Amino acid sequence: MKWRWDQGRLLYFRYENICAIAKVLNSLDGISLATKDDLLRYPLEVGTGLPFAPSHYKVWRNYARVFQCAMLATNIDNKLIVSELCQNLASKDPLSADEYLNFVFSHFQYPYPAFEDYNSEQHRVFPFIAIIKFLISRKGVSVSLDDVFEYVIGNECTGQENINYYRSLQKTSRIPLGDEKRQVREMLVFMSQASYIRWFDSQLYIDTDEYDSVLSVLTPCLSVNRDENGPMEFLQLASFSRYSKMPILDVELKDRGISEFSVKEGRKNFSSHQKIERSPLLRDRYFKFHPNMECDACGIAPVHKYPWLVSNNILELHHILPLSATLIINGTTTTMDDLKPLCPNCHRSVHVFYKIKLNEWDMPDFSSRSMAMDVYEMAKKEIVR
Repeated sequence: MKWRWDQGRLLYFRYENICAIAKVLNSLDGISLATKDDLLRYPLEVGTGLPFAPSHYKVWRNYARVFQCAMLATNIDNKLIVSELCQNLASKDPLSADEYLNFVFSHFQYPYPAFEDYNSEQHRVFPFIAIIKFLISRKGVSVSLDDVFEYVIGNECTGQENINYYRSLQKTSRIPLGDEKRQVREMLVFMSQASYIRWFDSQLYIDTDEYDSVLSVLTPCLSVNRDENGPMEFLQLASFSRYSKMPILDVELKDRGISEFSVKEGRKNFSSHQKIERSPLLRDRYFKFHPNMECDACGIAPVHKYPWLVSNNILELHHILPLSATLIINGTTTTMDDLKPLCPNCHRSVHVFYKIKLNEWDMPDFSSRSMAMDVYEMAKKEIVR
């Protein structure tokens, strides 16, 4: 079985962009996709700020697989029909990034009704769950793209096997077919948006020791009846009413003594941001390439103020857009250009400043990365040095 995704569209699979797309598609639910004019282009470009090129092709023609792989919408009788998942992401109280990703991990399967060669008679494969189980079986050892082909795909893993099966996998000679390598690589980058998965230097890592907690929410969705009518099956796959347990994951990432600051508001738990800040993989990677750092807010250089320190090990990493459980992704790897090193006091104070401003504006979250950056700069300016 050939593993597939939608290559070249990573920007559109970033969680915050998926939410923006969902809001637009939800507002257009039921419109005709057969009209001469492209009724999707203008609302999507204005509502998301994303390009939907080329302009001489209708958006649905070029981006249908994006919308369907993200489990947002499908085409039934030449009409745009949005999923229950899309409706949720477009609501005032959408799933968090982890909740959304865990839902997709548990429901996306091969054969997938969005693909033209869909065949409901083929056995089910849950690619994301299979990869995560393989990651867990390696006990902290990273997984490369070649590993996924040689061990997971080559052994025809379905994601339904127990963890002991993955521990016993033997290497095969399976190599990518056609553009399969690029498509699977982009799947790995997409899944690294989960707070417990990292993608560094073309390697995938599991960033928690609480494996049982991860496995408990990643249950293959077998309750949907296979149907030759692909769009109808797609809507069932993306339906919450068929899912008995919401995929909420609350695990602690590997900690190396970095203190925690967590904000809870309503039913949302924003601790996923703090888990990213506490990630040893992220921390080691950042300070490896940024030695001798000082606090970006107050300017303290720990190794100068505290000469007994041999490194800046008391600095913490602040993610400027705090309520996202992901790092920005692009076509090659996870980027870190929105991370800032802060001393513990400034770190806590900046988060308090964020909360004050959001409360003043009666907003549950920042509407964009640039807005978060502006508020971060405001906080820095008000710090008395």
